[in-house]
Amino acid sequence: MQAEGQCFPQTVDNLKPVLENAVEFGVHHIDLQPDVRLRRIQECVPLLEGWRRLADEAGVQVYIETHRDRMTTDLHFTLDLLDCFPDLRLLGDISHFVVGREFPSPIADNHHEEIYRILENSWAFHGRVATREQVQIEITYPQHKMWVDQFLSWWEYGFRSWRKRAGAEDTLAFTCELGPKPYAITGPDGEDTRRPLC
Repeated sequence: MQAEGQCFPQTVDNLKPVLENAVEFGVHHIDLQPDVRLRRIQECVPLLEGWRRLADEAGVQVYIETHRDRMTTDLHFTLDLLDCFPDLRLLGDISHFVVGREFPSPIADNHHEEIYRILENSWAFHGRVATREQVQIEITYPQHKMWVDQFLSWWEYGFRSWRKRAGAEDTLAFTCELGPKPYAITGPDGEDTRRPLC
């Protein structure tokens, strides 16, 4: 097992101390959630260019996470970012896009194609399963099997894509991300409806 660093920078320079820690402690990669809510791609360019430059200088892998309430909150905006930066390395948490775009079931071909493009740029993954209404579901409940199967299929696609791009010595990070409340579904007592198995 290896550590994943995480940060929420609002400026280019906010990444510098994070990279210093990453070098000191030898993390696998940095999960960068851009803590900005910009409306135009042009406003994002200086930030992404700056973060990529600092990461290259430090020799640390930095992946931009797809996450709600961040620069990458919207699927279509993120696809536009990829048009601008075709080699942008993402950390794919596609659960946020399924909820944000309220993907219907069965999932339309165009939605699959959009998710495939995200996965083709993903160099690490977070393993949360969502539905169009909930960002995190109980994966053992029979009524959720369709969504679990769909995410397994997408992850398999992403892993196969990564293998084609990765070097012989590269390792793939997949974080089993079953968060506590408020991500988890809660009952009337305010507690998670399903307790962890360990």
